[in-house]
Formats: sequence, structure tokens, C-alpha cells
Amino acid sequence: MSRPRQIEPRCKQLNMSLTEAELASIEARAAAFGMRAVHFSRALLLDTHHAPAFLRSNRDQAPSQFERLLHIQLVRVGNNLNQMMRHLHLVGGPVPDDLGPLLTDIRALIAKLPR
Repeated sequence: MSRPRQIEPRCKQLNMSLTEAELASIEARAAAFGMRAVHFSRALLLDTHHAPAFLRSNRDQAPSQFERLLHIQLVRVGNNLNQMMRHLHLVGGPVPDDLGPLLTDIRALIAKLPR
């Protein structure tokens, strides 16, 4: 099964030349957030809603270790939920009864995050 097409595909490129040290710095910062360097860079450059709140609001201040770990864990939870739902759609299985309360808890935790 192929990936669904994006509504607005990314067909334009912005190529940059970096030193080895600059690229290593970007890759290390992206890894600290559990992101790929390209997604991390796009989020910083465009200041999109996809960027974690601590990337959008305090660019001069490095995120705390707690914020980095929290972001990584939320990405992992989202990935697991996505894989579970994809599998359920493929096999036609029923949605687990405890999924609703779990999503309510996750939404409540996300609502408490600083914006």
C-alpha cells in the first residue's frame, strides 16, 4: 500500500550549503527532539504549528531536558496510535473499548502543555 498523496505536495527545494560542524549541530539538535534534521529545519524556518511549542516561542532559550523527553514520548505515542489504527483499518478489526478514555487522557495532557 502506497502513501496517500498530500493535498499540497512539496515539489520545490531550498538547497543550502553547510559546514560539517553546522550540519552536525542541526542533526544533533533534531535528534534531541526525536526529529529528522529536515523536519526540524523546516519547523524552525517556517515556524509552523508542527513545531513543538518550545521551538516556536523561545528560540534563544534551549528547551529543558524535560521538554525534550516529553516531546519524544508524545511523538512515540502518536506513532504507536497511528500504527494501531492503520492495522485495524487493514484487517477490519474493532476499535478497542479503552481507546476513547486513552485519547481523552492524552488530549488532557497535551492541553496542559505550554503554548
